[in-house]
Amino acid sequence: MPDMPALASDVTLSGREVRCTVAAPCSAQELALSLGMSRHSAAAAFARHELSLASGEPLLAAARLSAGDGVVIALAATSQSAPAPHVAPAKIVYRDPIFLAADKPAGQLVHGDGTGASTLTDAVCAALAAEGASAHPQAVQRLDVPTTGLVLFSLTEEFQPALDALVSGHGMKKRYLAEVTGSFKEDQLTIDEPIGRDRHDSSRMRVCRPGQGKPAVTRVKTLARKSGKSLLLVELGTGRRHQIRVHLAAAGHPILGDTLYGGARDSRGLMLHAYEESFLHPLTGEPIKICTEFPKRFESWHVQLQQG
Repeated sequence: MPDMPALASDVTLSGREVRCTVAAPCSAQELALSLGMSRHSAAAAFARHELSLASGEPLLAAARLSAGDGVVIALAATSQSAPAPHVAPAKIVYRDPIFLAADKPAGQLVHGDGTGASTLTDAVCAALAAEGASAHPQAVQRLDVPTTGLVLFSLTEEFQPALDALVSGHGMKKRYLAEVTGSFKEDQLTIDEPIGRDRHDSSRMRVCRPGQGKPAVTRVKTLARKSGKSLLLVELGTGRRHQIRVHLAAAGHPILGDTLYGGARDSRGLMLHAYEESFLHPLTGEPIKICTEFPKRFESWHVQLQQG
């Protein structure tokens, strides 16, 4: 999505409405695009007559707006998502009218894969249905099946493009907890190594020689060490497939439970958890910081950190 000039100020969310003040003369179409809609989602919103002046006068896409005009966007009503039978509701960590964050358990797909297996999307639908919420959630992030933690979901057709742009851009910080084999030597380390597919095993990725693969940056901070293991806080600088798993294994510290990349088997599963995300809200611009609870399978580390 191309960058648009900031044409809206004082953006607020209230129920199923987005309210803002026009910051500079523009068309209603330009305002919609500035707020993060795509041309497609904006066209659909105008077709549904979602945009109006604060006075109630409907706005067409070509309508001219002046600085100081108040504009209201009435988000489209969606049918309540029907939860799949026998699916436990997801744990919702954060929710507003535009998006939510769910805490994914281990072993669960984010999206359906055609096998009929239960997904995090099903569980989010069940959670929303239990609250009587009207939304059709769409995941805008992914996690490997054995990885746990935060996944963002869009709740509106209008502003999903804004969330997609946020996730694919560089304005979001996403941090993971990882328990690895060995005493991690550095207190802080930036791993800047390209990643590509393993030519000998399509299920694996690998660190490539310079000039090959795709650029990948992982920032590592050591939180604690004990008994030949380390707890790391890992921040993604890029979002390549299996990036953290590949970079840590290549550094000689595979994640416990990550047998695909040389980690020791562990009864607790893959010791990788998407713990925290921070970013500016794509509509209001307010700082957002979302954290899960400290995972129970990391509890011994939590006790050490608290004593520490």
